[in-house]
Amino acid sequence: MKIIIIILSSILVVNMHSYGVSTQQSGKIRIVVSVDVLRILVSPIVGDKSEIVSIVPEGVEPHGFVLSPDVIRIALNSDLIVITGHMEWENDLVERVAEEKDVPKSLISINLLELVRSRGRILRLEGGENIHGFWLLPDNAVLIAESLREALSRIRPEYSVELSLNYNSFVARVSSLKDFLQGLSEKYDSGGRKVVIGFYAEQYVAEALGLEVGAVLVGEEETVKPESLSRVYNGLRSGNYTCIVVSDTALLMSGVKNALQQISADTGCSIAYVSVVSTGGLKDYDSLMYYNAGQVYSALLSAKRPVSTGIDLFLLTTVVAFLIIIVETLFLIRRARR
Repeated sequence: MKIIIIILSSILVVNMHSYGVSTQQSGKIRIVVSVDVLRILVSPIVGDKSEIVSIVPEGVEPHGFVLSPDVIRIALNSDLIVITGHMEWENDLVERVAEEKDVPKSLISINLLELVRSRGRILRLEGGENIHGFWLLPDNAVLIAESLREALSRIRPEYSVELSLNYNSFVARVSSLKDFLQGLSEKYDSGGRKVVIGFYAEQYVAEALGLEVGAVLVGEEETVKPESLSRVYNGLRSGNYTCIVVSDTALLMSGVKNALQQISADTGCSIAYVSVVSTGGLKDYDSLMYYNAGQVYSALLSAKRPVSTGIDLFLLTTVVAFLIIIVETLFLIRRARR
């Protein structure tokens, strides 16, 4: 795994060098984000006035990322660093850059965890704060967008009007997203249903969809918790838990894929695969959340395996449910952007 991270980091440095040269020539705002998913919050606000680079490449588990001198050097050439704030290496990066530039951290960076803790909403899970994935909650996303608009307007006052227009558009789209998710919850009477989540970040996806978390497979140690397996099996078999929601980051953790395969084989449960740290090519926050909603509702609507008949009704139900969600998602996205 360390070899893979080193190789990907080397590729990143080459891309970052090109990024630094191109932004200097174009006069665009240079923005560095700690994880790829933050692009979908930054890009809608800044539009084409910046170039954004992600420190952790897609496919790399961010919690185990190690800073290199080259990454620090590229961050030194940025105008703004946006971090989730829940990983030690992120804070170390900002501190080093601030010290090198001899400026307060607040002038060169936005720490999203500090922002949301003070003005947004951090959920609680298993008796403590859940600091993983909080940027996915719609109201937190709007708060982050507001902070980005303010910081970018300070960096480039000449873009302030356009940044405000972009922010207003973002708020309107998130409002449409919330209405859409509420509509799904009412249509399928899914509010308050309990699900199993792979890792803590998935709680924020579940919360946005009006779902509750019944059990968590992976803890802070980033390995499957043996004490959770009994609860997961009992909850899925009894119908108390509807399905499993697992994220891209959870799938990179030790033993998760094997555990999911075994649980699904033993219980027949449906699994929703959602994105919390990678974008999969999606460029906007609402697009990612529509995608996540489609994944979750496809699993919810196919959660009950019917008694065997002459045809595979389980497969048929899954396909039909997925198509319904995709059609509704595309319709709402198009309507929201008119």
